[in-house]
Amino acid sequence: MHSNKLLHLLSFYNPHWTNKPLDPGVGRDLLSTCIRQLDSPEVLVIKGIRRCGKSTLMVQLMDHLLRQGIAPSRILRVNFEEPLFAGEYSTDLMERIYRLHRETWCPEEKCWLFLDEVQNIPGWEAWVRSRSETEDVKICVTGSSSRMLSREIGTKLTGRHLSFELSPLSFVEFLRFKGISVTSQPEYLSRQSLLRHLFEEYLIHGGFPEVVLREHPEDKKLLLGQYFEDILYRDVATRYEIRDTANLRNLAVYLLTNASSLTSVNKLKNNFAISQTKTENYLSAMLESYLFFQLRKFSFSLKKSLRAGFKPYAVDTGLRNRVAFSFSGNTGHIVENAIFCHLHRTHEDVYYQANGHETDFAVKEGMNITRRIQVWFAEPGESNLPDRETACFTDPSPNRNTAENILITNDMDTTIRVGTATVRCIPALKFLLFDATDLL
Repeated sequence: MHSNKLLHLLSFYNPHWTNKPLDPGVGRDLLSTCIRQLDSPEVLVIKGIRRCGKSTLMVQLMDHLLRQGIAPSRILRVNFEEPLFAGEYSTDLMERIYRLHRETWCPEEKCWLFLDEVQNIPGWEAWVRSRSETEDVKICVTGSSSRMLSREIGTKLTGRHLSFELSPLSFVEFLRFKGISVTSQPEYLSRQSLLRHLFEEYLIHGGFPEVVLREHPEDKKLLLGQYFEDILYRDVATRYEIRDTANLRNLAVYLLTNASSLTSVNKLKNNFAISQTKTENYLSAMLESYLFFQLRKFSFSLKKSLRAGFKPYAVDTGLRNRVAFSFSGNTGHIVENAIFCHLHRTHEDVYYQANGHETDFAVKEGMNITRRIQVWFAEPGESNLPDRETACFTDPSPNRNTAENILITNDMDTTIRVGTATVRCIPALKFLLFDATDLL
């Protein structure tokens, strides 16, 4: 690509060079954490599923720098999903872009380099390491593959990067996109009808930012359908060179339809009459592209944990509902999926437990289980707790007497005793609003 054409293309993605304002959109919860890293020497890595808002978060970081008085010419953003780059993906392209920016806009001072969807460039890790060590530059990269942003980083960028995962919107962020903030119990109680209505919308259509911003439900469904196609065929089939796209799609739809239900590689390979190797490869590719997550059984033995079955959870309930079977009759499973996504954002180690009775979620911190969480989303006003939903709190398990016991409900808000265990009953809506605060 000729330098003049390349410079014109870069100018399109960097309107701030000509003092045009950036559109940072609605702030994400991860923004403040990333802002703190802008002056650190490490490479900042933001990874997550396609269309979850990584590029917008990058623009928000750029906007913060501009508001701090950094000259626009010192900030460069490159989008490596630009179609005009498709035939030139290489570190030579990265070097040409960087040198062109240096020579044209920022010859001497420190610059900030934002590289979007960098996994499209083979060998990007070595280039990023070299530039970050030899030049006065802060580099931020985004990517939509956990493998492309972990395995190579482990060898090329060990100790030289800070990595963060961005997900579709949390419920608090969803409300922020709707212009609503709930920061106290009185606000929660006074706006409960509106919040319950919005919670239902969140469960049905999920939290992809552009989907949330669309007004008409049909537009939301169209967009979610396109996201699924793009993720499955561009991020999974093409990237991992999977030719049997029919079985890949069937497996993806099955897992999303049966989110929160226990399964195993052996069961899946028998259901779809494909080999164990293929099944494992397809699962790995979908996991690495963030289409769904695996919840493993808790065990102090890693071997036992890996041998046990797993529970799949969709990265987003809207994406799950768009490609799976009907929403009606599955509300409890959809709520459970939303609770998992929340726990995945806020805790590093989450498992399910099976000690006679299954516990939906067990949160591990250090060597201890600190929270045991069961989801029971019955009809509004229902207070007759089935024994099967509370039996897990009486099972012998690690730290049984010190772990926090929580039953996620529809609208039941109280504390009960189950045998010798104290159990907090918390409405799902309230849990998603206040779990990260001291207001529960």
